[in-house]
Amino acid sequence: MVRNHYGYGLLLCLVLSQPAYAQTDDGTAAFAKRDYRSALLNWQPRADQGDATAQYGLGRLYFFGLGVPPDSKQGIFWFRKAADQNNPYAERRLGLVYSVGEDDVAPDPEQANIWFQKAVAGLSKVAEDGDVMAQYLLGGMYSDGEGAEPDAAKANFWFQKAMGSFREQAEQGTTSAQYWLGQMYLNGQGVSRDVDQAIIWLSKAAEQGDLGAQLCLGEIYTYAQYDRKDSDMAIKWLTKAAEQGDPGAQKRLSAVYAERAHPADASASAYWYRRATDTEASSAAKDSPSEAVKPINLPFSSKN
Repeated sequence: MVRNHYGYGLLLCLVLSQPAYAQTDDGTAAFAKRDYRSALLNWQPRADQGDATAQYGLGRLYFFGLGVPPDSKQGIFWFRKAADQNNPYAERRLGLVYSVGEDDVAPDPEQANIWFQKAVAGLSKVAEDGDVMAQYLLGGMYSDGEGAEPDAAKANFWFQKAMGSFREQAEQGTTSAQYWLGQMYLNGQGVSRDVDQAIIWLSKAAEQGDLGAQLCLGEIYTYAQYDRKDSDMAIKWLTKAAEQGDPGAQKRLSAVYAERAHPADASASAYWYRRATDTEASSAAKDSPSEAVKPINLPFSSKN
């Protein structure tokens, strides 16, 4: 689990980049393109038929409100379905749910630990086969003590494995690898924290149109804790993200303009705030599930 992220951009870029198990299906391809409606239409019938990959994917859509109104109960329902089939990513997600609580699911450290332990075992198998996202997540779990005692040596081992794969792919121009390599430098995972290196790799991904990287750069240049506060650079990257239609980027961009308090910036601030409002209204209308993809309304509690 990645820690120490600040603001909307860094949160959303992680949501957009969450790993998917068995990344070979059309639903996952649609999800990677942020075509959440297509992912939903692909995953829903397969999930109903017991496909664990589709169940995990569907859980992500509902849990994070991607292509559908946010519904954590539905998300948890599908995570459990996938976890019951030993999907390690779903097992980890349930561990996170029980560790902090969600809606009517009370925090339950014992249940969280059970699911984290299952996730560590499952992720270890695919990580040993070269799954880079499993390697990355294992690094975070050993670092944070999720499903095992905190173990800096094991965390570093898996982070180093992941970083090697990310670097190789990033140097070949793979956008997602550039993003994750930047994140590892930003968070000091498997390497000493290096904001300059983080910016280099995130910029490469952002220049290729990666929304998450654009949002992350906007946050880096907005907040003082990164020691790179620069409103012009924040505006540059947030504008690119805002122009992709992301309402959070539009609101953040509006706030950056407002904070500068220049007369010429006031109209820009108002413009982007209106754009964000219009985007959210449009998205709310478009994201209402059709009759063909209604969620399954089954109860969920921490006991079942």
